[in-house]
Amino acid sequence: MEELIQRITAATGIDESTARQAIGLILGFLKKHAPEGAIGDLINSIPGGDEAVEENAAGGGGGGLMGALGGMLGGLGGAAGAGAGMMALAGQLKEKGLDIDQIKGVGQQIFEFGGEQIGPDRMREIAQGIPGVAQMMGKA
Repeated sequence: MEELIQRITAATGIDESTARQAIGLILGFLKKHAPEGAIGDLINSIPGGDEAVEENAAGGGGGGLMGALGGMLGGLGGAAGAGAGMMALAGQLKEKGLDIDQIKGVGQQIFEFGGEQIGPDRMREIAQGIPGVAQMMGKA
């Protein structure tokens, strides 16, 4: 986790605490919407990944209107659920103080790190399993 946090802080300029929270929120979103095996491999490859997801799941209901929308539609599954979930995720990350470029930067670092840990094919499987993720994370 520390290596990933350092990469994120260097790439985006956000502080370590915010980077850890962003990692937890993004991994939590991916865990909910991505293909089970691939995301499990990714989370397991990041020391403290499960803990980061759990820490941020407790406070992850935020997002204001977008969070409520994401919560309501997130259970629908498919593209509508993932799309609403991405909107809610972006809202939660903005609440943490990240701008859109920082959000993309965090996502890119997670995907690059994940590619090194579990391989680029497994990361593509994650990105392709959720409509819009590749674009949001700069991997289109």
